[in-house]
Amino acid sequence: MELKSRFFYAVVSVFVIILFLTGCQKGEEDTISRIESPETGLVFQIGEEYLEKGLEVEGPFEDYAGNECISIFWYYKPVIDPLFEKMEALPQEEYTVENIREFYEQLEIYRKCVMNITLIEEQKYKEEMESGKELKDLSYWEPVEELGINDGYVYLLSIPENDVSKMKEEERKQYEECAAYMQTVKENLIFTKKSASNTLPEQMPAFTAKDLDGNTVTESIFGEKDLTVVNIWGTFCTPCVEEMPELGEWANAMPENVQLVGLIIDIAGEEDTEHRDLAVTITERANADFLQIIANEDFNSILRWVTGVPTTLFVDKEGNLVGDPIIGADVAGYKKFVEEYFNEQ
Repeated sequence: MELKSRFFYAVVSVFVIILFLTGCQKGEEDTISRIESPETGLVFQIGEEYLEKGLEVEGPFEDYAGNECISIFWYYKPVIDPLFEKMEALPQEEYTVENIREFYEQLEIYRKCVMNITLIEEQKYKEEMESGKELKDLSYWEPVEELGINDGYVYLLSIPENDVSKMKEEERKQYEECAAYMQTVKENLIFTKKSASNTLPEQMPAFTAKDLDGNTVTESIFGEKDLTVVNIWGTFCTPCVEEMPELGEWANAMPENVQLVGLIIDIAGEEDTEHRDLAVTITERANADFLQIIANEDFNSILRWVTGVPTTLFVDKEGNLVGDPIIGADVAGYKKFVEEYFNEQ
């Protein structure tokens, strides 16, 4: 049975990928991707053939128990790519919350978690097991098994049995090939030293980036207002897209000393026109005409901390982060913080 993810915000995916060659049994060379996740102390080795079939490593992120997780998802691109194209081509009057939700429901048919790894601190794991809990009680995925212990953490691995009843035979066949390949991925997982958990910086970094119109933007924007609301989002994130019209309305109604800025995390440079065009489509149809910045490596100190989107930060005119970030779509919460912030001044 497929277990649905229990996260109310979309997952951020950040990895270092190094390509190398290994000999296959027939003496030919087969390209393998070495995918490193320092935050989880794991190195994945995945054949390029399977990456082309739609495998993607996503995370790390946190479950509701506060445990770090990392997953491999399969996407059936022959269906998913046209879905994105169809969304971009929707007429303005058809760009509704209902259609957006239907789009993501379709997406989920062809997006399946094929492996999940949950990290639990050794002491916490010991206490949970001594209290009578079983492995299945410590993971939101099943079946689940203990993968090993590394750097003070117990790693629980799950290769879920997904519902593929809505797929056609060819789609099912590709999924099953990728799902079966997870046994090979499991056998070749490598433990490394887990990097220390990232903490949120006290200040926004200095940056030089582009907005969706191609204009150059720097950290000087924070000095223009007493308070800046920074909404970190991605085009893949359903809650982000659904709250965009409300954000657009709020941006137009803000006091003169407050501004709203979007920070888009999934546009991979100037050559990534697909995600840039999708971001333009989303913001235009939501009438969200506030500044939208394309995140680059200058924002790494912030994005290393962000585990999911939308995440919203509050920045004063000196560039200092003030108050607590809000994780998840909560426009009412953003508004409440702004009101309370100025009441306390």
